[in-house]
Amino acid sequence: MWPWIKRWRDWAMHDFWSMHRNSPQPQALHYSYEKAGLTLHDQPIPWNAEVVLVEASVRLRSPSTARRKNEFQLHVPGQGGIPAQLVRRQEKDDTHHLFFRVAPPAETVTAQLRWQGQPLGQLTLPVLGRDEFIQKLRLQQPTVFVRLGDQSVACHTFVSTQCRGLMASALVTSPTSLAPLVDLGLHVEFRPERGGPSQCVPVQLSSSQLADRQALLAVVPRRFPRRIGAWTATWALGDLVLATQRLRAISQRHFQRSLRVSDARFVVLTAKQEIVLTRQLPPLPEIRWVRPCFLLSSRESGMAGLCKLQVRAQAAGSGKSPLSLEQELLVTDGPTWFAPGTEDAAALDQIAAFELRLKSQTLGVISLSPVPEASFTGEGAFKPPTDFTWSVAADDELSDRLGRLLEKRGQEE
Repeated sequence: MWPWIKRWRDWAMHDFWSMHRNSPQPQALHYSYEKAGLTLHDQPIPWNAEVVLVEASVRLRSPSTARRKNEFQLHVPGQGGIPAQLVRRQEKDDTHHLFFRVAPPAETVTAQLRWQGQPLGQLTLPVLGRDEFIQKLRLQQPTVFVRLGDQSVACHTFVSTQCRGLMASALVTSPTSLAPLVDLGLHVEFRPERGGPSQCVPVQLSSSQLADRQALLAVVPRRFPRRIGAWTATWALGDLVLATQRLRAISQRHFQRSLRVSDARFVVLTAKQEIVLTRQLPPLPEIRWVRPCFLLSSRESGMAGLCKLQVRAQAAGSGKSPLSLEQELLVTDGPTWFAPGTEDAAALDQIAAFELRLKSQTLGVISLSPVPEASFTGEGAFKPPTDFTWSVAADDELSDRLGRLLEKRGQEE
């Protein structure tokens, strides 16, 4: 072999072997993006991201390679080759971490990691557009709370003079993090239906809420309804309406007219120390104390209001009815039990019935006397019983007995 050919062969083999021996071995590629002071990993990159971070893990066989970070480039379509900004060595082995800062791409692209022009690996940078993010965003369970006294109640009808504040809340969810919401202008607008200035309250999310995929949001308007009328609470992203709720502020008189008693029972402590719920009072020697209970509600849909109720014990025979108890109660459109206090069995022989009152208005009566037997005159007319106070419980028992009577008659026929 000619000497010059042998020298060229030895040089070429040494150079190629050195390149193969010193070339980095790719281990992993990861990406993240920064938004609103947060760094979010392995999620679609929103259109309004501030910067994209790409981290590559490679194993370098030559220590000198670690000092030439410009030899590593990340090629992104439309941005060319971007050199590594930082190379950090892991002490345990010869693995190095490369860090790149990339401008957010306008659409989904595939980036390629190269060393001295040689491809080492690639990764996809998915991009989330504005319309796609808004389309998949969900606003769930929008609710308005009204502060009545020391309580905050979820409702959409309330007494105007009792309202001490409003709060609107909702659960917002997204398949990705909520960080893009920062630039979309999420707000709640409170507007009176009969005209007047509206209030636009921006919704602020904390850093932990922005990093998460769902968040419970709440806003409080500076002013709240003090007059009778209707309001709307609208959740919106800029000009896009997400949800609307209607609120009604009614008068105290309107609320009181809507109250009704749907049932009345006794809570009884027997001589055997057993607590039972019954419509009819057992014989007095068998009980120790009794508590009248009234099931109260409002006919107004979504109602929440406070009212002071009185329970009076109607004296048997003549005499003034003593006031048993006065208590403030929160009444909604759902059933609410009102059981103010107890009476000892020794005092029950002086009481004919318990009466539930709202000021001078009687809402319901529950009688201590047993329901009398029905009697008829010779002409077939119904003879009304004497000294019996009609109540909801008596009305229910009458309906039950009539139903059984008609059912028995039908079977006989």
